[in-house]
Amino acid sequence: MSSTSAHSQAASPATTTAASGGRWRGPGRPPAGSEDKRERILNEAVALFGAHGYAGTSLADIAAAAEISKAGLLHHFSSKEALFAQVLARRDREDRASLLGDEQLKDDPWSLLDAFVALVEHNTRHRELVAIYTATTPAVLAADHPAHAWLAQHLAESIAQIEASLERGKVIGTVRLEAPSRLIARSVVALSDGLQIQWLCATTPDTAAASNVGTGMVDEMRLYVEDLKQRWRID
Repeated sequence: MSSTSAHSQAASPATTTAASGGRWRGPGRPPAGSEDKRERILNEAVALFGAHGYAGTSLADIAAAAEISKAGLLHHFSSKEALFAQVLARRDREDRASLLGDEQLKDDPWSLLDAFVALVEHNTRHRELVAIYTATTPAVLAADHPAHAWLAQHLAESIAQIEASLERGKVIGTVRLEAPSRLIARSVVALSDGLQIQWLCATTPDTAAASNVGTGMVDEMRLYVEDLKQRWRID
């Protein structure tokens, strides 16, 4: 949920085609050499994977955007699959460190669910990361897809985190004993992922999406969390 959440103030990714067939760095991006090379490659990969998806982005595109040779890129990342995996891992790592990593959330499921709402709000300002997460959807159907293992683990960890916190809440006395912890956890993750798809579709330039597909994501997620609190929380 995305991690992808999930989401439009992000800068437009680089899309200008270079003479060599790659894409140049977009406006406002720092000049080459101002960042660590590995970090620069990751930053450009985020922009390009987010704009064009996994299949629509080549290593040559990323190398051109990062102003590094393809051989230089392969020095840091052994393959396109390895680079994509690192982009996904960094997304999860940053989300958990900034919003979901507080140890106190293990014992407070209601604060944890509030943190998921905050994550969705965070994602509205990082459209390229939401797009990358949504681009992993084909991985659900193909075990040999480079993102399949990551996606399976991501979903399992997100569900497990919410479920474990709800179960802990039952022990502490803040969650009703009859609350279906795993079903709640699955529904929260599913709602977040579904809203991200609708949001991306509705915010795509020249979209064909109907007006009722448009969503800000945050209000919908907050409404659901508040409903869960009213039904299952013990004050």
